[in-house]
Amino acid sequence: MGSLHRILPAVLLAVTLAGCAGQPAAGPSGAGPGAAKAKTNRLVLAVAPPDRETNDVRHHGMPDVWELRPMYEYLIGVDPETGKLVPQLATEWQIDPSGPTVRFKLRKGVQFQDGMGEFTAQDVVFSREQLILPDSLHGQRAYYEEVTKSIEIVNDYEVVFQLSRPDGNFLRAHSENEGGFEIRSKRSYEAKGAPSMETRPLAGTGPYQFKERQQGVYLRYERVPYQHWRITPDFQEFEFRWVKEPSTRMAALLAGEVHVTALGEDLLKQAEARGMKILNARVPGVRNVLHAYGAMVKDIKDPSLGVTDSPVGDVRVRKALDKAIDREQLNKAYLAGKGEIYAPMHFHPKLPGWDPSWQTRYQEEYGYDPAAARQLLTQAGYGPGNPMKTTFFLNATGGLEGYETDMAEAIAEYWRAVGVEVTLDPTDGATINAQARSRLHNNHFRIRGTSSSQYLAIWVFHTVGYGGSTQAQSPFNADLERLFGQLRATLDESQQDKIFREIGEVMFTEHINMPLFWYTAQAVVHPGFIADYPWPGTISGTWTHVEHIKAARS
Repeated sequence: MGSLHRILPAVLLAVTLAGCAGQPAAGPSGAGPGAAKAKTNRLVLAVAPPDRETNDVRHHGMPDVWELRPMYEYLIGVDPETGKLVPQLATEWQIDPSGPTVRFKLRKGVQFQDGMGEFTAQDVVFSREQLILPDSLHGQRAYYEEVTKSIEIVNDYEVVFQLSRPDGNFLRAHSENEGGFEIRSKRSYEAKGAPSMETRPLAGTGPYQFKERQQGVYLRYERVPYQHWRITPDFQEFEFRWVKEPSTRMAALLAGEVHVTALGEDLLKQAEARGMKILNARVPGVRNVLHAYGAMVKDIKDPSLGVTDSPVGDVRVRKALDKAIDREQLNKAYLAGKGEIYAPMHFHPKLPGWDPSWQTRYQEEYGYDPAAARQLLTQAGYGPGNPMKTTFFLNATGGLEGYETDMAEAIAEYWRAVGVEVTLDPTDGATINAQARSRLHNNHFRIRGTSSSQYLAIWVFHTVGYGGSTQAQSPFNADLERLFGQLRATLDESQQDKIFREIGEVMFTEHINMPLFWYTAQAVVHPGFIADYPWPGTISGTWTHVEHIKAARS
């Protein structure tokens, strides 16, 4: 497995002992080519490959659309330094909560790549129509179809979204913060049709344009051959290079063949000792959670029919599994103590709805206590003659940079120490996702990584009836479902804060998921080529704002 197997015994030993601000026209990297003379023509970012490669945005889910982000822009952008929403292709917007409608005024003079002309309101309508096509595989297709009844074109530079209801996440869902609403050229589609792996993606308005792809190896972009309206990247070309093994990524970094990548803690220290530089994302927000598949609704269209029978459906089992895990030891072993431990997951002291009492109550509900875990399992009807059995997926999910399988094995050992029989399953992530969409899992666990917004994470991972992810949300909780319905129907921030707190209390007491760690995304760069990388690190997929990477000066 990974390089941390030498750390794993120490873990096992612990078990046995036991609004609308403007954006600068040129952006932070300067106004033109030559602001910093790059020492390489092609900037290479080595990263584990996405679960699915595609040139068509509508066939991506939000976590994997980062591979196409360099060439696209959004109605609303995200400031790389603060993570705040800022104008991008829309210069301003206005919400009428009683309508409800959202009016966008569009930026004039923005050019599409490949000579496809100027961006206009027609392209906004087209981008939504593509997402909601019946064959779209995008995870939020149903959301984009349901929340917007229609888009009225006022003129070439103004559109009005007619909503089916007030939606508390509408602005983020149509912004750079969430993948999906990348603006694509209608004229490009009319000229070339839907893209495939053998053809170019539809033209976007980003500062990089598509150059070439070798499936399973790399995806390359080149700087647009005209003055981009927002920012001119320091590098002529940008490449995502697919390299699954962290040790291989580090070797390429040290050799100067790769210029930026992500590494686990042990390799990170080695790289830093060899002169590489560690850059932190500007906004903390990456987190990993232990997701349970089971106790899901029998019929998504009618949750009142009840849930599937599964050990996961018993809160005593979920609490037992939580209390069997020594998170402090995992944090030290895999994250060098850099992880923040909070429950419930997706809640943080800096985010809406935070209840300080969760920290004082944490030890009782989630603190490491193998004896209490065994007692809870006994109360749930399990013991030596009838052990609880489950399956733990060993797939790499992103966020822990090669540690996922090692951490999964360590957690499995913690569970075995309290009498649980755990089967380790190495099925790859794409297959797991396909199986989950078909609702084939009912007593399975998986480490999931996300950098999505609080609202989005709760919606996608934990609700059923609101057009979220097509994967199974489990364990189903009717109170959480009801409260989320209230949350999505309000645009009032104070009311949202109150509802978030109520949702968090349900998640905390019911152990809806098993929290692991919050942490800041890190990139390790070769300082001979890169001076800085301002990026928020809190966006689904994490690798964003690559046009802001600053070249080291000659």
